Amino acid sequence: MNDYKIVSLTIFPLAIRHVLAPIFHPLAAFLLLALFPSLACVIGGSGGTAIPVGRPASFEVQTATPTINPQLATPALEPIQAEPEVVLPLGSAPTDTPDPNATATSLLIPVATPTLTPVVTPTIELTPTAAITQEVVVVAPPPKPVVEPDPPLQGGDWDFETDFIPWPNPYGEPCPGARVAFGWTAFVEDGPYGSSCMNENLYQPNVFSGLKSQEMTFDFIAANSGVLRTIPTKVGHRYTIVAHAKHDRSIAPVQMALGVDLTGGGDWTAPTVQWFAWDNPAEDTWNPTEETVTATGESMTIFIKGFHPMADQGGKTVIDNVSVTDLGPE
Repeated sequence: MNDYKIVSLTIFPLAIRHVLAPIFHPLAAFLLLALFPSLACVIGGSGGTAIPVGRPASFEVQTATPTINPQLATPALEPIQAEPEVVLPLGSAPTDTPDPNATATSLLIPVATPTLTPVVTPTIELTPTAAITQEVVVVAPPPKPVVEPDPPLQGGDWDFETDFIPWPNPYGEPCPGARVAFGWTAFVEDGPYGSSCMNENLYQPNVFSGLKSQEMTFDFIAANSGVLRTIPTKVGHRYTIVAHAKHDRSIAPVQMALGVDLTGGGDWTAPTVQWFAWDNPAEDTWNPTEETVTATGESMTIFIKGFHPMADQGGKTVIDNVSVTDLGPE
């Protein structure tokens, strides 16, 4: 009986292995063993366990926790055999053999043609809603008022034909009977040997026109002396001044001059006086002189002067026939 059990336990597992192995996949066998551990005890043995003789038949069967074999848990995948690569020998490689009769084909290089983008300038047309007409009115300047020239100043006291006024020498020189023609003012200079005297001349050889002339003495006097007169003028008008003078012969001839002060001043030494030398300096004869000036103010002063440079004998001077003519504006 005991021998039968041993044989049965031994044969049964082997029979199961042979029957199930071809049917189930190793994975199925793994699952079967995991679900039925008691079967694992039976299947796991490679042979039966004999009960020794003389030992009691009862024994404790120990069970063991199955250990999963990694090789059984993960199915082994067979490597896929790649097709062998055929390596051709070097002598068998294809070569490019040019055709000697072939026509060469030129290589076409694409040429990019630039495209010009026209620039469009917008044209704005302005359409006037209404025509604007501007009339330019030319206003003619008002005509300049015609200013008639003043009448010429001549004759009478300009010719020394009116009364003579007594004149005292400002430096106290003894000048008995000294006089100055009406309308004129005398001026003298105090020289190193005194000053001149003014007299009314009635000696006809010393009169240019009429009956009288203005006399200035220079005998043994070295100084300046003369007469002046201020007249009204019009700005922009031109005035011509004419005067006549005669001086006696002297070792140092008398130097005659005509002066004009356009500011109307009465100082013969003022810098505003313009002096013009006499046109003809000849002695013992009547010599005229003439100057034209343009008025810049409302008055003008005329000077007639003689200068005796040396205090010697002679040099007496007479003045006659003075005139001023207004020529009008320029």
